[in-house]
Amino acid sequence: MCVMALAPVGTALTGGALTGQAAATFATSLALGGTTGYIDMRRTNQQAKFQAEQAVKEAESADLALAREQEGLGARLKEERKANIQEQLALAKRGAQAAGAVRASERSGLTIDLLLGDVERQEGEAKSLLEQTMESATQQYRRNTLGLKAKRDNRFNVAKSKRNQAQGMARGGLDVALGTLSSGLSNYTNLLGQA
Repeated sequence: MCVMALAPVGTALTGGALTGQAAATFATSLALGGTTGYIDMRRTNQQAKFQAEQAVKEAESADLALAREQEGLGARLKEERKANIQEQLALAKRGAQAAGAVRASERSGLTIDLLLGDVERQEGEAKSLLEQTMESATQQYRRNTLGLKAKRDNRFNVAKSKRNQAQGMARGGLDVALGTLSSGLSNYTNLLGQA
């Protein structure tokens, strides 16, 4: 269809200045240029569409990966909290047993007070250590989550850049027409110089 539309244009442009073989060469060159430009436009637009679709899939994949990784981090933190609570309960039980053993030892006065204080101190230190461990795990969870979000944002930005690049590759019919006319004008000038 492009060849048919461009052939009369080529003939009309050659109207008196080019004749015979030069006019036929010009018309053929113009038609081939338009056809080639149209085919290139279609191929380029298909590639651009494919790249844009891939970029969208990459962005979706980045979001899905973030959600799954956060879910994994959240599950691990939840398990650490459960384990920490269990450890604190066991610690409280051991502390109560130790305090009961001290009381049952039938000591009295200052000695029993010192022993009970030592049991409470040991229990408090162990509890404090467990709390610090849990706080550290929570902070690490937050850092990991921020890292995952940064990783997702980076992947998203790369995908967005690819999509924008694909959109910049797309060509329209006007691009082909202008390219064909520019090439045709250059060929026409060359043919006039040879005639």
